[in-house]
Amino acid sequence: MERASDSNKANLWRQHFIDFDRSQLSVAQFCQSIGCSIPTFYHWKRKLTKTPRPSAFLRVQTTDEQTSSVDIRLPNGISIRVPLVAIGSLSDILQQLA
Repeated sequence: MERASDSNKANLWRQHFIDFDRSQLSVAQFCQSIGCSIPTFYHWKRKLTKTPRPSAFLRVQTTDEQTSSVDIRLPNGISIRVPLVAIGSLSDILQQLA
C-alpha cells in the first residue's frame, strides 16, 4: 500500500512541476498556491530528477577454475589483480580508486 501511495505522490509532484514551469510564479508563490512548503518542493524536485549512477562494475569473465587471483580491468585502463584470499577487501580496494 505504501508503494502505491509513493507512486501517486510522485505522479502528483510530476504534474506540480509541469504546472510550476507553466505558471511563471516564483517557487515561494507556487508553493503557497498548492499549500506546500518550499523544502518539500525542493525535496521532490531532487527526488524526481535524481539520475541513477552507472555501475562501476563490469562483467566478470573467468578462464581457469584453479586460479588464485582475480584480474579486474577498469574502463580507464587500470588493471587490478586481487588474490582470492583478499577478495573480501575488494569493496575497500575499489573505494580507494574512486
